[in-house]
Amino acid sequence: MSKSTFPNGTTATLSSSDRPPPIWIGDHIALHFLNSVAAPRGTQIEWIKTGQDFLTWMVAAQSLDLSEAKHLLSQFSARDFDQMAIDAIALREWFRGALTRVKISGVASLSSADIECLNKIMTHDAVYRHIESDAKGKGLRLITKRAWRTPGQVLAPLAIAMADLLCNFDLNLVRNCENPPCTMWFYDRTKGHRRRWCSQAVCGNRAKVAAFRDRQKQKNK
Repeated sequence: MSKSTFPNGTTATLSSSDRPPPIWIGDHIALHFLNSVAAPRGTQIEWIKTGQDFLTWMVAAQSLDLSEAKHLLSQFSARDFDQMAIDAIALREWFRGALTRVKISGVASLSSADIECLNKIMTHDAVYRHIESDAKGKGLRLITKRAWRTPGQVLAPLAIAMADLLCNFDLNLVRNCENPPCTMWFYDRTKGHRRRWCSQAVCGNRAKVAAFRDRQKQKNK
């Protein structure tokens, strides 16, 4: 069994996996989701093979908290979760195509059917407000929670993230890693907006090595 490390530093075992942990370089949840299948070292890795994989990924991505994940595990069947994973992958690959078109031709390239795809999923979201004691037990806080009534609702946070990226962010700063074998996406938050690689240490270094080899070949001709 593998352990997933969550943003608060705790770990939890939700599924078995022989894959490395997901790579969080997207700087936006919608791009993290696109990177849930990637080839960071040249060989493609799929982090959402099963329903359990999907649930683990959602918790690690902070799209679900651990208590919600446990509730979902008690409420829905393994078959339900596997269907969630199938639907999630279909949504992911649809968004990859839609975002690629937007990058080439702008948001005007999105059809009414594209927009309806996200709107339909978002209508299933069931959000409500909840009062609870704060961590020290000395006050109250108002938080937002979700009522999970159907398996399909689990896709709602992802659709909302996609809509957020399309509507509220500078899409010129949404980029693919420039290393050809790599398929990772990221949002360039660097000061000069000159980020080229998913990781300077991995793909950036490989590009430098490849460029050096090319220069050496040219000198030896």
